[in-house]
Amino acid sequence: MKNNLFKYIENHSVKNPEKIAIQFKDITLNYLQLFNYIELLVSYLSRNLKCKKGDRIAILALNRIEFISLFYACSKLGTILVPINWRLTSYEITNILKNVNAKLLFAESEFRESISKLHTELSKLKIIEIDSISYTKLSLKNINKKSKLKTNQRDVNHPILIVHTSGTTGQAKGAVLSQKAVYYNILNSVHMHKFQKSDHILTVIPLFHVGGLNIQTIPALHIGATVTLSRKFDLEETFITLKLLKPTHTVFVPTIMEAIMNSKDWDPLKLGSLKAITTGSTIVAPDLIKFFEKNKIPIIQVYGSTETGPIAVCHNISETRKPFGNSGKPALHTKAEIFNEKNDKAKDNIIGEIGIRGSNLFSYYWKDKKGTKKAFINGWFMTGDYAKKNKKNQFFVLGRKENIIISGGENIYSAELEQVLLKEKNIEEAAIIGIPDKKWQEIPIAFVKTKNQLKLDEYQINNSLKIKLAKYKIPRMLIKIDEIPKNALGKIDYKLLREYYNDLKSRKKLKKTTNAI
Repeated sequence: MKNNLFKYIENHSVKNPEKIAIQFKDITLNYLQLFNYIELLVSYLSRNLKCKKGDRIAILALNRIEFISLFYACSKLGTILVPINWRLTSYEITNILKNVNAKLLFAESEFRESISKLHTELSKLKIIEIDSISYTKLSLKNINKKSKLKTNQRDVNHPILIVHTSGTTGQAKGAVLSQKAVYYNILNSVHMHKFQKSDHILTVIPLFHVGGLNIQTIPALHIGATVTLSRKFDLEETFITLKLLKPTHTVFVPTIMEAIMNSKDWDPLKLGSLKAITTGSTIVAPDLIKFFEKNKIPIIQVYGSTETGPIAVCHNISETRKPFGNSGKPALHTKAEIFNEKNDKAKDNIIGEIGIRGSNLFSYYWKDKKGTKKAFINGWFMTGDYAKKNKKNQFFVLGRKENIIISGGENIYSAELEQVLLKEKNIEEAAIIGIPDKKWQEIPIAFVKTKNQLKLDEYQINNSLKIKLAKYKIPRMLIKIDEIPKNALGKIDYKLLREYYNDLKSRKKLKKTTNAI
């Protein structure tokens, strides 16, 4: 990789200037228009807002052209884009912005309420309504031409993204992805999908996820294909887009696949333009895959994490996907292995932890040397996911090592919720597990021990959690328990808690012993 990612857009603007790059609502940009708009953003960031190499620029927005354009502007300028999950509360957003010491926050007006609640320690943060720099509003007239323009043309090892994830401590971790890491993720994507310039990508999942940004969207633009953006997933809009624009590829998480499958408008012919649907973010039920495959809609899976860019293990569209339920083989520029408890490579069909190596990996956790060091063993990034692989090197992901709950494609981290609950009045101990749910795959429930066996104030706890946690993270049930089971080292025994829950469920005791929020 000799050039930064922006140079590829520049090349397309010269070789194929009229080729459609992005479609969004009633706006269509060809590659020349996209290139010119990115150049305007670079000038505006540098000359007007005094941004320089290394500055962190946060964005809080639904999918839109400016999201992608800021990504490429950061590529040229050397600034670092920090996408923020718009489902988070202002409390959580504050922690992220504070962690990266963001210089700017570009935000949509519909998140004005969340923004107004940002804590006073962010008083130096400059907040800009993103509509003010939209494609239809930003022009040369807005640029301060007296100020000098500084860019970062060749440093491919420099960070371009800080995407936050959470570990078992519950603290937000900013995974730093360099331009080089994104580049090799692009190569993995192009190889697995067999992308061509004639392809047309439909992006409906959030761009604040590496899945929304890096599985198909950025790779498609990198090779000169076309991307259609949806603000967010909407079932009716998706069917209309599939019918009218006939995209060739898209990424649907399992909950979206189920919504489409169960829709009154379901008709496999409406998805007939798709060469494949790419899915992942959680364990995908084989029956769900079989349904689409039976209707002649190929399903290709991808496994990875924020730290892996995310593509680490995947199907290749041209290869067999059977047996259904496997996540594929290591991606083109990635190595993946299963390790046992002694950190030795496990034999075939033996369950262990997935380790990843490759140029697509993150560089480090932002301001977290200990966390970074802990994440690697002998040069392998240890994902915290359990899996096994067969003789064909196909990986079967079985579950999360550290009890991460995946609900509707969103990761919910038990430790984070437990720490928030422990701050509540009269709660002495807390533990979170995930239980199966037909719609969301999993939902969180809480076991709590109160101080001096006091009664739970469910109303107060619920109101408090609504302020501190995104809605999808709030436990759907509180179960009061005398003691939280622990092992000899004092760690919570989640296995016993699941057995206890299943016992309560089988004896139909849940309604009598639990309190739903």
